Amino acid sequence: MPYYPYNGYYPQMPMPDQLAQLRQGYPQMPMQPVQPPIQRGQDAAIIWVANKQEADNYMVAPNSAVALWDRSAPVIYLKQADASGKPSMTIYDLVERKNAPVQAPQAQMVEYATRADLEAMAARVEAMAARVDAMSVREPAKGKRAKEDMSNAESV
Repeated sequence: MPYYPYNGYYPQMPMPDQLAQLRQGYPQMPMQPVQPPIQRGQDAAIIWVANKQEADNYMVAPNSAVALWDRSAPVIYLKQADASGKPSMTIYDLVERKNAPVQAPQAQMVEYATRADLEAMAARVEAMAARVDAMSVREPAKGKRAKEDMSNAESV
C-alpha cells in the first residue's frame, strides 16, 4: 500500500462510474416525488390569526395574496402585496345565508298625467290669467287712486 501523508482526510477509493454501478446491481436511491406549488383556486391551508393587529403584522410575499381567518370573530382578512411588496388588506364579514331568497327592491310606480289632464290644467291656467287681466283693467292701481283722492280733497 502506498503511503499517503495525513492531511485531515483519509484516502478514498475511486468511485466506479454509474454504468459500472448498474452492471454490478447496486440499488439506486429512490427518487422523491416533487410536489408542485399550490396554485390559485386550489385548496390551501387555513391560516388563523387572533385579531386584526396580527393580520396587519402578517408578512405577505410580493405579487401574492393570503386569506387570514380570525379566531375570535366571523371575519376574513384578505391581505395582498403588489409587485413592490406594498401590502393592502380587505376585510370581509361572514354572514349566514338564509334559505329565503333575497328579493330585489321594487321600483315605485310613477304616475304620469294624461293628455286630457294636461289640457284641463291649461284651460284652468288660461281662465285664471283672464281673470287677473280683467281685474287689472277695472281697478286702477292703489297708488294712483290715493294721489287722485288727495288732489280732489285739496281742490274742494
